[in-house]
Amino acid sequence: MPKVSLDLTAGEIAERIDIRQVWRVLSLPGEPGKCVCSPFREEKRPSFSVYEDGGRWRFKDHSDGVHGDSIDFIRLAKECTAAEALTWARDFLGLPDRKRREDVPANGKTRWMPDLRPGSVSELNHVAELRGFGVEGLRLAERRGFFGFVQFAGTTCWAVRDRRRMLMEFRRLDGKLFDAYKGLPVRKSHCVGSGKAFPLGVEEADGFEKCVLVEGSPDFVAAFHFLSVEGKEDRVAVLAMLGAANHRIAEEALRRLSGKAVTLYPHCDAAGRTGSREWARQLHGAGCRVSAFDLSGIVRADGSPGKDLADVCKIAPDCFERSEKFREVLP
Repeated sequence: MPKVSLDLTAGEIAERIDIRQVWRVLSLPGEPGKCVCSPFREEKRPSFSVYEDGGRWRFKDHSDGVHGDSIDFIRLAKECTAAEALTWARDFLGLPDRKRREDVPANGKTRWMPDLRPGSVSELNHVAELRGFGVEGLRLAERRGFFGFVQFAGTTCWAVRDRRRMLMEFRRLDGKLFDAYKGLPVRKSHCVGSGKAFPLGVEEADGFEKCVLVEGSPDFVAAFHFLSVEGKEDRVAVLAMLGAANHRIAEEALRRLSGKAVTLYPHCDAAGRTGSREWARQLHGAGCRVSAFDLSGIVRADGSPGKDLADVCKIAPDCFERSEKFREVLP
């Protein structure tokens, strides 16, 4: 995708988007072409055209005369306003939003942070199948700005972040490890930004009395799965520390969480237990009511032992039946 400036007009953004790509990313029915059936309704005779006009992709519905550029196409496809379509287009191109992310550290250098784009139906289904998450949980996390997709190291990745836009962690969509990259070894995830002492989701927790604090991006997304499954979207906020090795919670985060009931979900390993004890100590000292959920005893559907909240999403049916604690995991 071409490198673009921050200050593009709507017309310039439309020029850079291929309607054929949008059609496929949104998993619309059929295939784009010069004489095809409309993706917006059922019809027996083709009446829809996607064509290039002077280097700019356009469409026309010959049945009702509706026509336009890629932004108009996005608006119709997503049944949204023109402003919402433009926002989606900016995310699709990976354009940063200057109003949201002018994060300039003390050294005066602008912090690099890729923008999340919405997932296609096929991408969301792929993550759901690979990880055991429900698609509705993924959509919930996506709507709230915590989850989306980026291109990194030549591959498509799913990623998590929060509204602070200071920290993002991403993993390969295909579930494989990242190759060694720019001096970094082979690994399962990459993280960009800074501020791991500030849990993802702290600002979004304002107004919630109950919070869950999990470790890592898979458990972060899994928590949204359980929010959706258990119908607790409006009752529980989700926080995540990106890695058990990060023992310190920032003072500002502790201040904002003071007085809340926080349930921790420690990984069933030495690092997870150590990190959770340190977080619990700091949260308790800040005036939080702290408890922990026991994730031990998980058996995954493939027969392997599990250790974290994400593994509960792939729990074996007989393990689920005999372990009542896994039938409702959120407070």
